[in-house]
Amino acid sequence: MKQLGLTQEFLLCILGKNGKIPTLDMQKILCTAASGVLELLLDGVVELDGKKLSAVKDLPVEKGYLRPVFSFIERKQPVKIEKVIEDFSITFTDKNITELTSAIGDSLTEAGCVRKEKGGLLGGKTVYIPDAEAVDGVVQNIRAELLEKGELSEDIIALTALLHKSGDLSRYFSDYEKKDLKKRIKEIRENPDNEEIRRVTDYVDALFMLFLVAIS
Repeated sequence: MKQLGLTQEFLLCILGKNGKIPTLDMQKILCTAASGVLELLLDGVVELDGKKLSAVKDLPVEKGYLRPVFSFIERKQPVKIEKVIEDFSITFTDKNITELTSAIGDSLTEAGCVRKEKGGLLGGKTVYIPDAEAVDGVVQNIRAELLEKGELSEDIIALTALLHKSGDLSRYFSDYEKKDLKKRIKEIRENPDNEEIRRVTDYVDALFMLFLVAIS
């Protein structure tokens, strides 16, 4: 299985066994939009100036699943983060978030991490059935880096923070492990040598606060 990006790993971990994201679970929808923005920021494809996003380089071919978010930012730039989030999560139409999840889901299908099928009540919706081994591989990476004190990566820190915000950490980690994860992240943030990691967790916290303001 090829190396997955942050947004791919996040969607893989929040998919239900039926291959769908609960449409009424706003936390998961918001965090999916956040993961796309965050991955573009971490990869240096877009930059944040104050609260506005702008594209600074072309989207790499291997990041094609982020095209919906990237194109929106490029078209509207400089654009407020709140505007991106609103259009990919809490508008009256689900067109943008459907386009994004379909792009990510199709990329996961190509990577062999999900099985694309028709599902839903009338069998007319596309669903992405997650491969248990692929999901476990992502979870074990989190465990290896954070619980077993392995080498840290920005993506794993960001993924853990997003799964915490979306309420999905409890699906994969016990209460005891979650306490250890939170403690470990706190230790990492407070270490002056981990400026980049602190920047990532600050991004997640700031994005999520913007989401909460946007939907209130």
